[in-house]
Amino acid sequence: MGNLIKINMYVERKKANNNLINIMKIEENILNYNEWLEKNQREDKIENYEKFLQAQ
Repeated sequence: MGNLIKINMYVERKKANNNLINIMKIEENILNYNEWLEKNQREDKIENYEKFLQAQ
């Protein structure tokens, strides 16, 4: 899944909570997601990214 999709999903989630968007936080979020994928042996799919965002 492309990083642009991940960024858009992250931004949409933050907009719903009326929070400011921090680019550094987005980069950190994607790095943490990639580590989470490796640790949990999962594929990079939209469904898994949604689960990751909800778990945060």
